[in-house]
Amino acid sequence: MVKKIKNIFILVLTLALVLSFVGCSSGSGNANENNNSNNTVNYVPPELIGSITISSYNAEYTSKDPYGNNENIEDDNDVFLFTQAYALQYPSVDVQLDALLNYNDYFETLDSRIESGEIGDVALISSSKLPEYVEKGWLVDLTADANGVIDYTDSEFGKLYPENIYLKSAYEASCYEGRLYMCPVEYNNKVVILNIDMLAEAGIENPVPNDDWTWDQLIEYAEKLNANGIESPVLMNYTDYSIWGAFAMGFGEKLYNEVDFADKTTELNITDPDVIEGFRYFADNFLRTGYVDTKNTTETVKGEDISKYGIIVCDHSDVVRWNEALSMEKDNADYFDWEFAHFPGFEAEDGTIYKNIGVDTLGFAVINKAAINADDIENEESSEEGTTDTIEIAKSLALYAMVEEAAIQYAGEEGFKIPALINVNSKKFWREYPVSGKNTAVFSLYSEFDYPAVLTSFMNWDASVELRDTIADIFNIYAEDATITHIDDLLQVLQDAANAVS
Repeated sequence: MVKKIKNIFILVLTLALVLSFVGCSSGSGNANENNNSNNTVNYVPPELIGSITISSYNAEYTSKDPYGNNENIEDDNDVFLFTQAYALQYPSVDVQLDALLNYNDYFETLDSRIESGEIGDVALISSSKLPEYVEKGWLVDLTADANGVIDYTDSEFGKLYPENIYLKSAYEASCYEGRLYMCPVEYNNKVVILNIDMLAEAGIENPVPNDDWTWDQLIEYAEKLNANGIESPVLMNYTDYSIWGAFAMGFGEKLYNEVDFADKTTELNITDPDVIEGFRYFADNFLRTGYVDTKNTTETVKGEDISKYGIIVCDHSDVVRWNEALSMEKDNADYFDWEFAHFPGFEAEDGTIYKNIGVDTLGFAVINKAAINADDIENEESSEEGTTDTIEIAKSLALYAMVEEAAIQYAGEEGFKIPALINVNSKKFWREYPVSGKNTAVFSLYSEFDYPAVLTSFMNWDASVELRDTIADIFNIYAEDATITHIDDLLQVLQDAANAVS
């Protein structure tokens, strides 16, 4: 459904904004003159006039009728409040919200909607798809506009720079070849869900570990679960770079040579002895043992099926999909007791625990509709006298997510989303989802150890595709063929192929 921001509400908010500026300018001093580097400048938002649509998923869950059909779709108030905050600053912009689809349906259909032009001027996208969209010409470069965005909600009118205000991996995942193509809003690193009931049945008392638990300890849990009759006790998307990358970098962080983020002068180095050690550790202890379910992933397993696993390596988007199952009351037949645990690390010989945690990021991108030959109506409207070019309005809406107050509105009081903005991420208001009392702090506790979960943050598109499409085959060949004693030769072939197109 498309929801139009109510004009009367905009007028009320606009009046409040005008009154607030009057209050700030009264008195013995002028805040603009006292707090700006250029004391003669009185910053005011540019006058933007026009209509724009923003596309996102619907954060509320859809109930089912007795026939399995969707009913009672609720509006996503978090995105609505974000657009309301934008309307306060730009009252002459008519913002419409396209948020009919739930999380799964939105991202499953996003490619086709963009290609057909059936998408908003601004759309929420995933960092995993950003490089492909850039290569296809679907996104507008935001780099120049993003550097020095003025925060008009701040009495000092501070200038914002994405490299400084976002968690490092979120910023890097939002760039391709050193250029910014989306404004990060949601941050998803990996954590672990422990099935407390199942672990207790396997004889593990007090199974929730401390902050410094390791993969060795997780393997011990898997062994006991397996001995207790659980064939494949671990569920994780092991072919995801955010997972296998943690093992590759777990014993030395040497997966790349000469990493230059801006210029992409990067050479893959998966045959480094430390990297090979990490791969062998993973393959020997998880794949060859059968502890990991290789037939299912967290993306394919439904909420009603997660109780059959003792250990689940997942991210916040998985928790969103499984909300109903994770929120069950104890009197429900399918209830199981569970808790979050931190993503495990690797213990060095000196006792140091090294953590490498892959992070996916969602962000607002401006759709280049002219390049995909779509939305002729918008192009006609933007040419009308007195109307701001649609692309300029779209940039201002996407980049409004850099403002702290707007980021808080988007994250929402219910904690449905993990903020990518450093200042907002540090706040506690979002940490009560999906179940009050659960340790949701695990989702961003170790941000200094997090790396972008997309290969294209460090490699070009062609090289990353070569690696992504082949790494799973190598793992599976090694795991299934016991006669293979060295994974080195397989990795050398892959490395040569990836570096050849880098």
